[in-house]
Order: sequence, then C-alpha cells, then structure tokens
Amino acid sequence: LTAHVQPITRNVLKVELTITADFKWDEKVHNNTELFQVLVEDVDGETILHNELFMLKGRFLEEEHVLTFTVPIYDPMPPQYFVRVVSDRWLGAETVLPVSFRHLILPDKFPPRTELLDLQPLPVSALRSPEFEAVYAPTLSTFNAIQTQVHNTLYNSNDNTLIAAPTGSGKTVCAEFALLRMLRETPDGRCVYIAPYDSLVEERFRDWSARFGRLERVRLGRLTGETSQDLKTLERCNLVLSAPEPWDMLSRRWKQRKNVQTVSLFIVDELHLIGGSRGPVLEVVTSRMRYITSQTEHRTRIVGLCA
Repeated sequence: LTAHVQPITRNVLKVELTITADFKWDEKVHNNTELFQVLVEDVDGETILHNELFMLKGRFLEEEHVLTFTVPIYDPMPPQYFVRVVSDRWLGAETVLPVSFRHLILPDKFPPRTELLDLQPLPVSALRSPEFEAVYAPTLSTFNAIQTQVHNTLYNSNDNTLIAAPTGSGKTVCAEFALLRMLRETPDGRCVYIAPYDSLVEERFRDWSARFGRLERVRLGRLTGETSQDLKTLERCNLVLSAPEPWDMLSRRWKQRKNVQTVSLFIVDELHLIGGSRGPVLEVVTSRMRYITSQTEHRTRIVGLCA
C-alpha cells in the first residue's frame, strides 16, 4: 500500500491510495475475484472515517490499483490516520498503512460569513439618479435585505466583491449596482458578464436588453464564439455578455487586444458551478482577468456571484 494525501479544505483530505497485490493467485482457491474492505481509521483506531469495497480480479493481479476518496480531518490535526485493507473472506489477510500528517500543510481558514444585518430596506431612490431608478420602476420600490446591505460596497466603492447568497435572493441586482457605478463613474468603461451556460447568458441578455436598453449610454452585445465578430462586438459595446468559452478565446491574446486589457468591470455569475463541467474554463477566465490587472496599469473590478 502507498498513499498520497492532499488537503482540499481545512476539513477535507483527498486520499489517493495505490494497492498492489502481494500474494500468489490460485484460480482453484480464489476463483475470478477477491473482495477487500478498505477502511480509514482515526489515530486511535476507534472511528471509521471511510469504508469502501475493492474488487481484485485475477487477470489484473500484477497491476497497480488506484482508489481516490475523501476523508474528514479535524482540529487539532491528528498525527496520522490508518488505512486498513482487509480480505472479505480470508482470516488474517489484511495490511495496515499509517498515513502521517507530520509535513501536511492545511489551507488558511475561511473568513467568517457576513451576518445579515437587520437594516431598513433601501428605497430605489438611493441610487440618486432618475435615469438609474427608471431601470427598476415600476416593479421595484425598495431593495431586499441582501441588496440593502451590499449596496454601499457595490455602488459607492470599487472593491472586488464575492456575493454568496441563496438562489432567488436578488444577487443579479447586486451585480447591477456595480454596473451602474461603472456607468456613472467611468462613462467610457466596459463591463463583461460571464455565465457558465448559454441559456443563462440568453436569459440575462433578454432581461438587460429590456431594462438597460433604455439607457442611452448602454450598448449591449453578446459573444457568439466567432472571433472576428466577437472582436467587433467587444469594440462596439460597453456591456458584453458571454459564456466562458468565447471570452476564453478572446482573452488568451490579451496582450494584443487593448479592449480586453481595459475591461472596467468583470462579473462572474453562478460561481458555485465551478466544480462542474464548465468549471475549469470559468476558473481560467477569472484568474486571467486578475492576472491582466496585475500586469497592466488598468484596474479591473471583479464581482462574483455564488449560491
């Protein structure tokens, strides 16, 4: 047995266990398969942290078999765990591997979540702009509790912000605060909105076309994946919506594309889907925008939305 451990968070460890058979296979005795219980025990051997069944087939006896799983880890960090592999049918056929945490470095603790304050709902007039207020009238007269609490940060500052709140809690309006600030403070600025799926981009495009299309200063556009057309859209529009892949194609050559370097506001929606099929490209385009900001004199504000 050999094991490689990697911390995912301060409370979760990923274990990659490699199993190699160390016995002679006799088909008359073992038939075609042998079953083994794979157990992970705590440092005292009193608690089973993980259990799964491993099937060894005779024709793969000489090969290495890799199992990957996660186990919890607690504070204070124990010195080690024990991985035990036990035959499901033979007495005494077992092996134990101590997995030491002596050199294991855990990630930093997550900052505590922001408590939702009991604030008086903010009226739409807090935007202090009849033009902006018209975007929400007549369907909305006051903002909800979450929107009220984040309004000052998003509308009156340029801080990067992550908003993690349940689905249906009005996170899109929160992002719109940052968009309205950009329109107010940086008239020649450009906002790029990224959502992981085309259907979400289409939904947001229809909504914003209906509401923000009435603002003279807003020129709305959507990337399609056709690079030549997308470059024209990026140059012509100051509110650009896209799935991750089209923006990934445009931003890869950011050094040659001034309009990518000068994005003022970058909004990433549905960040909780970063563990899904679109997660890698979603992470890449967001990280790239941070890198571009660090390499140029132009600062891009990043606003993330997450359930």
